[in-house]
Amino acid sequence: MSDLIKLGIGERPWLPTLDSTMIEVFDRLNMPTAGLIRQNHKLFVFDCLEGHAMEGNVWVYAHVDAAEAQKIQEAQGEDFTRLLDQAFTDKQIMAALAINARLRSGAPVEGETIRHLGLLKAVFDQLSMGLDIASETKNAMAQLVDC
Repeated sequence: MSDLIKLGIGERPWLPTLDSTMIEVFDRLNMPTAGLIRQNHKLFVFDCLEGHAMEGNVWVYAHVDAAEAQKIQEAQGEDFTRLLDQAFTDKQIMAALAINARLRSGAPVEGETIRHLGLLKAVFDQLSMGLDIASETKNAMAQLVDC
């Protein structure tokens, strides 16, 4: 069974499926931007990685066990930041693009890629690949319609 969160296109990034439950909001800016949620009996931390106050933003989600979640919840200041950052390293995570606070696309990002490129670059590269594929698909569909 996968430790990746499921995403529902059109859902809110802080509650990415109808069966997701908010456990705790760690940070907010007009919307929850970091927190802990439960989905299918699993815990996940989420963070708005980039574009907090913009129309489009990038989100990351990582599975955490109960002990890891508790440490993050109890931490403060630099310890909190370090623990949250650690949750997104050394494992496969899910990245997502949201437009107007609605999920539009997502892609898994491998832990090895994150270690090699850094979190932000690894996430942007993976999401860009998905956008390129979507653009190619749109162009192919347009050609079919024009036939």
